[in-house]
Amino acid sequence: MSLTLRPSLDATLRGQSLAIQTRTRSCREVFERCRAAVAEKDPVIQAWINFGGDEVEQAVDERDAELRQGIWRGPLHGIPVGVKDIYDVAGAATLSGIPHRHADPVKRDSAIVARLREAGAIIVGKTVTTPYAFFDPPPTRNPWNLERTPGGSSSGSAAAVASGMCLGALGSQTGGSITRPAAFCGVAGYKPSFGLLSRSGMFPFAPSLDHPGPMARTVDDLICLMTALAPKWLRADFFSLLSEPVAFDIDELPSFAVLNGAFVDKTESAMLDAREATTKRLSVAGAMIASSDTADLELPTLWQRHRCVMAVEIAASQAERLLQQPEEFTPAVRSLIEEGLAARSVDYAVAIQFQRLLRRRVSHAMGDSIWLMPASRGAAPTPETTGDPCMNSPWSFLGFPTITIPMALSADGLPLGLQLIAGPGHDVELFRAARWCEAGLARK
Repeated sequence: MSLTLRPSLDATLRGQSLAIQTRTRSCREVFERCRAAVAEKDPVIQAWINFGGDEVEQAVDERDAELRQGIWRGPLHGIPVGVKDIYDVAGAATLSGIPHRHADPVKRDSAIVARLREAGAIIVGKTVTTPYAFFDPPPTRNPWNLERTPGGSSSGSAAAVASGMCLGALGSQTGGSITRPAAFCGVAGYKPSFGLLSRSGMFPFAPSLDHPGPMARTVDDLICLMTALAPKWLRADFFSLLSEPVAFDIDELPSFAVLNGAFVDKTESAMLDAREATTKRLSVAGAMIASSDTADLELPTLWQRHRCVMAVEIAASQAERLLQQPEEFTPAVRSLIEEGLAARSVDYAVAIQFQRLLRRRVSHAMGDSIWLMPASRGAAPTPETTGDPCMNSPWSFLGFPTITIPMALSADGLPLGLQLIAGPGHDVELFRAARWCEAGLARK
């Protein structure tokens, strides 16, 4: 599979799902394509902790046997999916990227892995995460340029999807760990409204901020994943999205607003140029796009209080382990825990109160509109860093849903991502807008 911002249907989860449903391709054939990509590319990219095995082989054969019996479980039937190594997968240890950690295999799947299996997905292996799902760089390399980072902390998931080693993957975001890797690797990523997806069986970093979420090549691929991952009361809405025409009437388009203000100061010039060109293309396609300031977000204070919550909450769960097993902690994680231990309880209480009040105020200001902004400051930087999450952490702090999609290539040929944001609980509306934007950007 060649790297491209506009993959053919055959290279997508949705395309392979349709091929399996219509019996034009077997689950075995789909899996073997991914396995061949792993054999060819992963020795260099290093996206996987493990891939395949006897249980995976058995699952592939079972899904094909079901098809022969006329049983099709839905859009994820026979689809190879990777799991970030912070989620429990029965029969495997959950190491969370922690150096020198030894752990026994767990006996039970995490809640969202169990949902994927029930929907017929093939859980093919665990993908690399940065230690404790924080900022220390991973061994994984960016498939677009091996001298660049894939981002973090969902490093392996993004790189595996981008290079065709699986068709979808689980990530997570506490700061910018879905959006940034998706943008750097030229794929689509979805951070749901806070609390929408279950965190049962997921390594806790900061429980007030942790968001499980999927990554895939396209928005429709993400929708396929959400037909299983979403709560039962919402799954029908995602199924219906798959059959909706993308080119809905212009009167049905949401209002869009481009965020400026303090974000612009953080954005590299090439990314600002790409955002401007993208905005023009969407306007030509029929979108009404206004400009919006970021004063309501109180960004400097927000960034500071987001870090306070992260530091205190990881310190609460990991301080004792730091004392007992210091060799398991990398410099950035150790520093954050020490920062959390030094924080005053009143600072944490103020940060949580600020989070709640700001969430209500910004949600009211946003209404039913969709906000647009870059998914990162620029293209993927060199691999001693995973990039700056400042463009993403506000939405993790507030719990607003976001989707990132590729919008352009940098002068160096690296992907640049567009981030779409909606108010909390407006996830389906966000997907509908993202489908339209993706289609609009694909037009020549």
